Amino acid sequence: MSQQELHDLIIYQDRYFEILTEFFLNVTGCLPRDFSPLDSFSEAIQKFATTLSENPSRAESSMRAFSVLETELKKLYSEEGGKAFGAAKKLDACKLNLGGSSRFLETQLNATRKSLLYSDTVLIPDPLMPWLEKKRDEEKFSHVIPLQMAFFILHLCDLKGDEFDLPPFFVFPSFEKSLEEYDQQTQENSIKLITDVFSYYVDSGITHPQDILEFAFKYPDLYFEQIERSKLFVSPGSEPGEPLKQELENYKTEMRHWRSEDWCNELFSKGDISLVTNAIFERIMPNYHLLENSDELRSHPFLCLNAQAHYYQLIASMKNASTGEFASFDPATSAIMRSLTSKRLDYLANINDSQLVALRKTDENIAFRRELRDLVNSLPNAKLADLGYVAAEVCSHVERAISKHEKQIASLNDKYQAKHKYTALIASGALAVTMFPVLAPFLGALLPLGGVVATSKYISDKLEEKAEVGQFSYSMMGVISRAKGK
Repeated sequence: MSQQELHDLIIYQDRYFEILTEFFLNVTGCLPRDFSPLDSFSEAIQKFATTLSENPSRAESSMRAFSVLETELKKLYSEEGGKAFGAAKKLDACKLNLGGSSRFLETQLNATRKSLLYSDTVLIPDPLMPWLEKKRDEEKFSHVIPLQMAFFILHLCDLKGDEFDLPPFFVFPSFEKSLEEYDQQTQENSIKLITDVFSYYVDSGITHPQDILEFAFKYPDLYFEQIERSKLFVSPGSEPGEPLKQELENYKTEMRHWRSEDWCNELFSKGDISLVTNAIFERIMPNYHLLENSDELRSHPFLCLNAQAHYYQLIASMKNASTGEFASFDPATSAIMRSLTSKRLDYLANINDSQLVALRKTDENIAFRRELRDLVNSLPNAKLADLGYVAAEVCSHVERAISKHEKQIASLNDKYQAKHKYTALIASGALAVTMFPVLAPFLGALLPLGGVVATSKYISDKLEEKAEVGQFSYSMMGVISRAKGK
């Protein structure tokens, strides 16, 4: 990758964040960190909506900000998007490609920040672009969601500095909705992937998209039985493996909340078969884009939600040769990322931006990546396919490393406490009296000099202690240990 290409990428991202910052300020009147805590956006936006309803001129000004956002971002995409995407392709690094949905919320933000401990660059499909590429009449909150995406993505601002050799993350234009609507190759390949999934998990006689519903209406009981057995239907917010009836009711509840009344009435009127089939389509499409982007950007797919990872694994497990090119992934990296984003290591989200920056500047992420990969490579080959097992081993390794680090710190503290006690004894003269009682009458005149020597030694020891303890504290395990203790 040339310096010019890296420059193009940085310039694009700087401009992107300028546009989003201006948009958020124009809508809300403040920056994201002042708008609400990460876990309180919904409450804050409800209060904000009440304020707008009481102030029509302010509401009009906020709505204009959406129009400006669309104009500015579309201009950026058309003028610089192609160059930036090309530059991202040429990044020669350990790259993770975040995917599974077009949303970027608190979970995705925390997963991105935690993954920076391992990767060189996290590639993030622009979460605002899907709301600008086409009209989203089916969505009930078509203005709130873009603002929400801006709110969370802007929390990465302090990590995008151009002082790094490689950008820790890059928000790239993926053009997913445009490709779905206008690109024939995308349409053909995505339909084929959907068909292959149903052929593999429901019935091998399904070879065309129309075969799916034909089979479903002809053999409804078998259709639902196969879907439930293969865990092919997972509703939003659910975990894989829940009963199909429960998933179905949950999906309806979620859609009534997020989608328009007209959209819900139309889909629900077609019956449960069409509803379940549509829901599975909606789950597979983001994975198609993830796999396509990962392949084109030479990066590893990265999914931070169990349901999304489940669909990815379903696709990766297919034995159909036509999907082989999509299904290739590194089990070691998948397991490591699964462990770093697991609840067991939730405390990694406590690492603040300045600590992440410091770790990246000293290449601690590279050493940590090497350490984790060595661990995974040392595990029995028969176990590598079990991502849950490997992830558990990685979590245990991190926890053992934290324990080892804390013991090292305790040992250092004991070492320097002993040194300081020794120095204090010298300063008081007690050590000399204890060691040389015969000389006690002559020590009085020497104590002032001893005090100076002791003070000098204390300062020297303290500086040595600070340097040695600091070296441990600001290491990868030192930072992780403090994060766990918060």
